[in-house]
Formats: sequence, structure tokens, C-alpha cells
Amino acid sequence: MGTKMRDKWARCVVFGWCFLGVTCFPAGKENPSPRQISSDSVLQFMKKYGYIVDDGGQSEALYTEESISNVIKTVQRYGAIKESGIIDNDTLKLMASPRCGVPDVIKSNRQKRFATMDGWNKRNITYYIANWTPRLTESAIAKNIQKALDIWGQYGRLTFSKSFHQDADIIVAFGRGYHGDRYPFDGPGNVLAHAFFPYDREGTGLGGDIHFDDDESWTDRDQADSDRGTDFFTVALHELGHSLGLAHSTVATSIMFPYYRGYDPSAQYQLDYDDILAMYNLYIQRRLKEDDDRILHNTDTSSTTNVITSTRPPITHEPKLPTKPRRKFHHHHPRRGGTSISTKNPWTSESTHTAFPTDYPETTVSYEGDFESVDDHKSHDGKHHVPSTNSPSLPHVCDGHFDAVATLRNELFVFKDQYVWRFKDMGQLVDGYPVPLRQMFPKLPKSVRKIDAVYQRPSGDIILFVGKDVWIYDGTRFVDSPQTLSYFGLPDYLDGIDAVQTWARNGKTYFYKKERFWRYNETSQTMDSGYPLHINRWRGVPENLDAATTWKDEKTYFFKGDLFWKFDNEWITITENSPLPIAPLWVGCREDAEKMRQLFG
Repeated sequence: MGTKMRDKWARCVVFGWCFLGVTCFPAGKENPSPRQISSDSVLQFMKKYGYIVDDGGQSEALYTEESISNVIKTVQRYGAIKESGIIDNDTLKLMASPRCGVPDVIKSNRQKRFATMDGWNKRNITYYIANWTPRLTESAIAKNIQKALDIWGQYGRLTFSKSFHQDADIIVAFGRGYHGDRYPFDGPGNVLAHAFFPYDREGTGLGGDIHFDDDESWTDRDQADSDRGTDFFTVALHELGHSLGLAHSTVATSIMFPYYRGYDPSAQYQLDYDDILAMYNLYIQRRLKEDDDRILHNTDTSSTTNVITSTRPPITHEPKLPTKPRRKFHHHHPRRGGTSISTKNPWTSESTHTAFPTDYPETTVSYEGDFESVDDHKSHDGKHHVPSTNSPSLPHVCDGHFDAVATLRNELFVFKDQYVWRFKDMGQLVDGYPVPLRQMFPKLPKSVRKIDAVYQRPSGDIILFVGKDVWIYDGTRFVDSPQTLSYFGLPDYLDGIDAVQTWARNGKTYFYKKERFWRYNETSQTMDSGYPLHINRWRGVPENLDAATTWKDEKTYFFKGDLFWKFDNEWITITENSPLPIAPLWVGCREDAEKMRQLFG
């Protein structure tokens, strides 16, 4: 078998396709049957529509068979078909169906039944028809665009004006193949159109625009043969939802359902409950500038639509999409997302804020009683666990540089030198802490000066790593301890590990040392083959970590020095604001807390 063939099969097996009902074979084979779709075709579909991050294969080794099955179930959910978790005939048919070119899965939209991005920050929105297909007249396009806008506008108190100029908010245009943006059309079928969410996050001037594939057989429902092509109004209604800030919906009756369902002459094409909730979230709950103006001037708030007819002569083929002057909007930078064209696109933009507590408790030791001196109190204190005069000095936890961080029974434990801090939540220190390490683990030998890494196994046992030694604590005592690193299948040449965490995405445990990491299967209690791998698989995470943990928000956090990196387990990348200072968020130190809230709160 040739090198390329072996690479293809290896990638297929590692990434899980062969276990999920997909026959793997080189992508060059032509005309595969439905059950023999190439793994590359399935993979490219999932990358293009946001189900998997397109990073050139860097993160594929992090996926397991179970996680790939969950990805396939998400594909099936957005197609409103049975969520089997395997690539069956219904799924293959879905992947080949005509649809919108905007990704389905966009960051931050999973917590709501309906999905929205940022909406326009105004109620009067302009649009401009730049060109049109020879299959439809300009008046037919204008009529259908206006009808679709009227449907959306009544649920958002929006007004729309047709403009004579291409500096309008929404530009409607037709193009073929590569047509002026980074998302080329694919000829007849499959992608029918795509749209850009409001505002411009990449400096392209495309915010709000809609592009229709001119290779499609567009029809107007008022035509006699409208059932023989692709209904323009149906697609325009959907794409204008994107132009107003709505993302795709998994609800099959929603206007924002990503797949084209064909022309239905009896359909009323009103917004589904799912769409109405999204519009309410974007344009009714939010107070926009015009709302303040109306209150100030006591003007009418009824929703009306201005229609200005145009007498522009038709633009001859081949149509080329216009460019708009770049607008400057003060928004956060776009996040990385997945399409088959680029790792950055306006469909994955979102404003990301890191929340900080409104009050930060002091991380200090307090005393009660005033019948003795502080020195006398410290020498025999058993209530507040204050270090005695014979104990090592208490390190400054606000400086970061932790030895280990662990989430144990939904609480946060920070280990530094010979002390342990316990937090019931970020920045909320439990009374009586910090305590000496051996007060928490009384049977730990005095020779142990610090802990390298800690995590809790699914069984509930707490595992401590100290150099080459492994200590197993069952909650009351150490059992079968100490073991060596080979207990987990780690190589004998390691003198210890830097960090450990159990990843929420697949339930596997990851060990980190310098620039490498290993993956351990807690179920079979064996090290997975193919490891170690380079830490650059964890996109954006630095080498030589101090600590790592998966917090109860199911995000993974990596610590190094006085900074931490937040890792999005769904998108397999660090979040946009990373790294951030440890002290204000994690250990509740007041220093710079107000500045942090102003910058990121």
C-alpha cells in the first residue's frame, strides 16, 4: 500500500469514521455508492458547517469514537432526522440536500433553543439590490425581498428602505463560483445562497449582505412553472434571517432550518415560534437608539416599511459582486470558526465576556478572641488552622505559580508549596483555609515538600503525583501507595509530570510534561496508543504547564506562572481573551480586580 493510501487509512481509523458505518477509501474514487461515501467528503461537510474545527488535522487525535458519534448526532439534529450517531443513508441524503451555506454550529448558541448572533443596533435598515439573475426580473426580486422583510419586520419593530446606493446595510447580489468573498459557490444544487450576520468583523464590508448562487434555477412562485426550480422567496426569507442576526435552528418548522424544503404553494410562510423568540431576543428585549429617540420625542412606534422603487437599468452578465466601503464598528474581534474555505469567517463571530464576581473576599487568615497575643494564639490554634511558628511560611497565592490545581467533588483546590487552598467557587475561599498539606493528607510522608499534580478519578479516588511517585487517596487513607508513574503506563524515564486533568469531552485523563502529553483510558485503565503527542494539539495552550483542571463549567483551564488559559472543549481551542491573570478570578485577590472587570466583565 502506498504512503498516501496508508495515511488516508490511518487518518480514517484515528478519526473514527471506520467505526461509525462509513467505508473508508481514497477520496479519488469516483461515484461512490451511498454507503461508500469517502471519509473526506463527510469530514469536509462537518468542517464546512461548523461541526468540527478546521485546523488542518491538528486536533483530530483528541477525538474518540464516542465524540465523533456525538458530532454525527448533531448533524442529524440540524437535519431533523433520527439521531443514530452513524452515517446511515438518511444522513448521506441529508448531506447532499440543497441548503444554506452558513454554518449550522456557531459558538455560544447551544444554550438556547433559538440561536442568535448580534443584531443591528438600529430599527431603520436599508437594502440595495446590486444585480439579478436573468431567470428573474429586478421587480420580481425586489417584490420577494420586500415581502420577506415585511414578515421579519413585524416581529422586531423594524423598518426597511430600499436604497439606490451600495453603501446600504444589506446588499443583495447574485454570483457564481468565486464571486468576491472567500466562500465560493458550488454550481447547481447543494449550497443555494449564503448571508453574513450584521456588522463587519473582518473588515470586508460584507456585514448583512446576501449572495445567491446564480447557477441555480431560480423561480418566482407567481410563475406558472415555479415548481420546477428553486423558489427564490423561500431562500430569501431564510437568508434575510441571517442578515438580521439569526443563526440556524434545529426546529424543522423554523424559517431558520438550514435545509431547503422546496416550494409549497399552500404554505403561509409565517415565522415559527422559534424564529419569533429569536427576534424578540434581538430586537424587542434590547433598547436601541431609535427607542430612546422615540421616548424623547414621543413619536409613533408602529412598524412600517418604506418601499422606494428603482429604475436602474439591468446589470449585464457575468455579474460581479460589488464591494462596500469598510465600516468601523467597535466590537470584539471575531472568533475562529470552521468552513471549508477559511478558519475565520463572519458566521462564527460573537462577543465574549469573562464574568468576574462582584465582590472578592480577601485571601487572608483571621483570628477570633483577644485574650492572648497573636503569637500565643498561633502556637496552639486548632480552629482556624493558622500555621504554627514551626510551620513553613505561607506563600502568596495571589502571585500564581501554583504547583497543582484540581476540581475535587465540585470544589477547587489549589496546591502551592506545603499548603492547600479550598474554594467553593471561583474566588470564594472556604472558611478555615489555607491549611498545611499534611492536615489534608495526614499520612503523607514529611519528605513530601510539594504536590506536582492532582486529579479525581471517576471512582472518587484522589490521585497525587509527587515526582515519580503516585499516591492514591480513597477519602480516608492512602491505598496501595506509593505507586510509580508506570502505574498509569507512563514511561520510566519521566521524573514527574507537570499537570493532569480529565477532559469533559471524552472522560479520558491527560498527563502533561513539558511539550508533550499522554492520554489515559479510565475505563480500561490503559494508556491509549500513539502517545505522547505534542501539546500544540491543544491549540493555543503553552508548554511547561504548572497545572490544569476541568472546572464544573465543563471548560478546561491551564495554568502557568500568574496566567491562565481557558480552553473551549467544544471548539478545541483557547478562548479569545486567553490568557488572563489568575489572581482576580480564581483566588479572589482584590488587586487589579476592578480593572479586570472593566476590561473583560
